[in-house]
Amino acid sequence: MTKQLVTTNKKNVFCSSKVVAEKFGKQHFEVIRVIEKLIDDIEQLSPISNRPKYIKKEAEYRGQTFTYYDMDRRFFSLLAMRFKGKKAFEWQNRFNDAFYEMEKALIQLSSNQQSELWLAQREQSKLIRREETDVIKQFVEYATKQGSTKAQFYYKHFTTAVYKCLGLIQYKRPKLRETLDMLQTSQLVMAEMVARKSLLKYMKDGEHYKTIFTLVKQDLESFADSFLIG
Repeated sequence: MTKQLVTTNKKNVFCSSKVVAEKFGKQHFEVIRVIEKLIDDIEQLSPISNRPKYIKKEAEYRGQTFTYYDMDRRFFSLLAMRFKGKKAFEWQNRFNDAFYEMEKALIQLSSNQQSELWLAQREQSKLIRREETDVIKQFVEYATKQGSTKAQFYYKHFTTAVYKCLGLIQYKRPKLRETLDMLQTSQLVMAEMVARKSLLKYMKDGEHYKTIFTLVKQDLESFADSFLIG
C-alpha cells in the first residue's frame, strides 16, 4: 500500500509537509521555508477569521528534532501554487483528489452513524468478515505447511485484494468499513463471500498456496467486472 496522502485530525483533513516534500521531489527544509513565507503572507493579507488552517509540529529523527506542518486543503492549495513544473502539477491534483475522497468519507461516516439501517447492515457485515478471516486462518496454516515463511501477511493481502477489486481506497483512519454507504457495504460483503468460497475450493483442490492467491484475485476481479464497478 502506498503512503496515505492525507489524514484526519478531529474530523478535519490535513496533509503533512513531510509527505508533500517527498511527493513533490523537494527537500523538506525547502518546503518548510516556502510554508513559513506563506504563513507570513497570510497573516499580513488575510483576516484571522478567514485564514486556512495549519498546525506546527515537531518530531525526532535520528536524535535530531525537526519542525513540520500539517495543513488543510486551502493551505495546501496555496502552497502547491508556489511550486512549478509538471511533477508539481501532477501531485497537486493527486493531493486535491485525496482531500476530496477523505472529506467525502467523513461525511458518509457521520451519516452512517445516524442510520439504523446502516448500523444493522454493518453488524451483519462483521459476521461475514469474521467468517472470511476464519478461512484465511486456515489458509495461513495451509501455506505454512507448504513452506511459506510469511503466511501471516495473507490476512492483509486478501483484504487488500478485496478492496482493490471494488476500487476502494484504504485509510488508516477513519476505518474504511465505517465510511462505506449501504450499496458499497453490500458489494464488500459479497466480495468477501467470493474470497471465502474461492479459498475453500482451491485448498480442497490441493493447489499451491501462491497459485491460490492468484486464482482468488482473478475470481474477485471477475466478480467486480460482473457488477461493472468502476
